[in-house]
Order: sequence, then C-alpha cells, then structure tokens
Amino acid sequence: MNIVVINAYVRENAGDAALLSVCLRHVQEAFPGADVAISGMEDAAVRPEFEGVPNIGSIRRYVADGTVARPRRIVRKVLLGLVGAAAVTLPGPLARAALRMLPTEARREADAVARADLVVSMGGGYVLARPGLDGHQNIFFVLLPTLLAQRAGVPVVWAPQSFGPFPAAVQRRLVGRVMRRSAAVLAREDVSVGELLACGVPADHVERAVDAGFAFRPERRTDWRARLGVGPDERLVGITARRWLPPTAQERYERELARTIDAVQATGARAVLIPQVSTDYLGDDDRVCERRIAGYCAGDPLVVDEVVDYRDLKGLYDECVLLLGTRFHSVIFSLTSGVPCVAIEYEHKTRGIMADLGLGEWVVPIADVTRDRLWALAEPLLKDPAPYREILDAALPGYLVRAHSLPHRLREAV
Repeated sequence: MNIVVINAYVRENAGDAALLSVCLRHVQEAFPGADVAISGMEDAAVRPEFEGVPNIGSIRRYVADGTVARPRRIVRKVLLGLVGAAAVTLPGPLARAALRMLPTEARREADAVARADLVVSMGGGYVLARPGLDGHQNIFFVLLPTLLAQRAGVPVVWAPQSFGPFPAAVQRRLVGRVMRRSAAVLAREDVSVGELLACGVPADHVERAVDAGFAFRPERRTDWRARLGVGPDERLVGITARRWLPPTAQERYERELARTIDAVQATGARAVLIPQVSTDYLGDDDRVCERRIAGYCAGDPLVVDEVVDYRDLKGLYDECVLLLGTRFHSVIFSLTSGVPCVAIEYEHKTRGIMADLGLGEWVVPIADVTRDRLWALAEPLLKDPAPYREILDAALPGYLVRAHSLPHRLREAV
C-alpha cells in the first residue's frame, strides 16, 4: 500500500514537527508495512527523510523556495499555477501533457499523489487565505496536490486541523469542492466547522476532532534543569512569543510580556523564554523577538537561544509550573504535562481548543496583551494551581482518547 502525507512543514517548527510525527505514527498504526512518503516544505536534497520516512519535496516548496530570487519565485508561481490549473481542469490527455511540463520536484509530488492508495493531509493551520492575490495563490497551492489526487480517484483524508478564514467567494468555492470530495474532513474546533459549512460542505461530512499534538508524548532525552543551570526546587515559568502584529503593536506586545516577566521573577520564580519555532523560513524565528523581550526586562530571564529538537523541547515544558504561551502548540505541550497555561490568541484555534477543555477564561487576544491582564490570570495560578488542574484533569483524559482516533478513520477511508 502506498500512502503520501502532504502539506508537511519544517521540523524547526516544533508544533508542526510534532503533528507530523504523530500523523506518521497513526498512518503506520493503521497500515503496518505500508510504503509512506512525505511531501512538504523541506528540501529533499537537504532533508531527505523525517523520522526515517522519505521526503519527496513538494509543489508548494518549489514555488516558495526562499533560496531563489523573488522574480524567479514569481515566475515559478505563475507557470506552476497555469500548469496546475490545466492538470485539474483539462481532458485526460491534455492534463497528462500538462503534468509532464512540471519541473522534477513538482512532478514527483504530482506523480506520488496520483499513484497513491491514500493521501493524508497532515494536521495544522495552513488551510486558510487572506484577501487579494497572495491569499488566492496560497489556497490554490495548498489544495493542488489534493485536486490532483482526487482527479486520479485517490481517497484523501484531512487530519485534524483548523480551516479558514476564507474572505473571498472563489476561495470558499474551491475549498468546498475539495472538502466535499474528500473521504474524511476532521476539524479541531467549532470555528473551523463553521468555516467549512460556509464553504458549502455538508454538516455530516465534517467531523469534530482533536489536535494531534495531544497525542505527542516523546521520551525525555534532556536534563533541562542542568542545561539551564537551575536547581531542582526553583520554579520555572515558560514564555513563548512570536512575531505577528504590525511594528508598533508588536513592540507594545513584547514590552508588556517583558513587564509580565518582571512580575513573575519578583515572586522568586525564574522565567524562561522558549523558542517554539526557530526557522528562518518566512522570517518566522521566535528567538528574534524573544531576544528583544529579554532586553526589555528589568532582570535577566533565562533564554533558550539555540535550535532545539522538537522532541527535546517537549521536556522543557514538563519542567514548568506555568506557561504564558503565544505559540499554541507550546500550550498543548504544557497541558499534556498538567502545566497550567495562559494562552495568548493569534488565531481561532487557541480560543476554540481552550474552550473545549473548559479553559476559555485563560485566553487573552494578542492585540490586547498587557502586563495587568496577563498578571491577573497568572498570579493566582502561581499561588494555587489546583482549581485550574481540576478542570484540566476532568477534561484531558477524554481529549487524549480522541487524539488517538485517526488510525480508525484512515482505515475507514480506504
């Protein structure tokens, strides 16, 4: 049996790496002995495998390759957009002729999904669009491998993920077409279900599911307290931050986080800035803004300033007594270890999943972050985390069971 897992990201994004790791484990659990390949955003010439599974590259990676000049990337997007559109709309012989025009990496993915017995689009938050041309091209290239698979009669499963927003009618029509023809569509929060319904996907074709990050439990490999130089009795409070807002608002967010760190450290606890994402792809490296935040602090927080393997990073959250988390998979990593979290929301996945767990009151929108607002939620948790943990202990076991349901759905799809 041949299975292709599409839309993988980069392993320096620890959350997406965890989702890919869990997805591959679930695929292999559903179909022992299957031949599995990954198509994603890592260059196969540089990263030929992930956890022993071969990487074939992707159309998306080829058109977005940051190592080539911008004019060349634009030409790639235009040409592959035209060829891709021809391959999914023209009659069979003409469509096959169009596919033969694809460059090698793009053709590898196109051939793989067309010849597969099953295509699985891994979990995440990438099926979305913004207004304008950039939004149109993003959603087209995300969905193109699925369109090619569906044209070849290959079943497609969307592992648990977020969907939307889709501001344009043409985007909603394309998403609706793809999802209606998919074997299974799993949404990880109610907002995403609503987005799919607005795209014309029937309610009985959308399943509420659980983010696969809740099923990520790697073995501990690093003594983080020794690595950070802190004693066994020192309380650690984790902080994750990211670049997201316009410059003035971003600076305000970072300075308010710094003021909150000062409040944390005034209690005798140690704050540690943790880079959940440390890739230069799209300039999305948390260490850049976390260095600025550390510079704004009155007292020096601990700073993890190196690239950390996604499996090792999970162990650092295990050591914390509290997390103030912007990157939502840092929140998930912490919650699965029983660590109370105040979540800073930048996309609807944050509020949706926290509400599922009964923790919606511990969410602050990123544009509304202030020291006073964060500290009003964090200080009680430092003093007495028991009420929070009671809510978490009641909700989490059932959530974890649902996080392991994908193998069953994959077998049903085939």
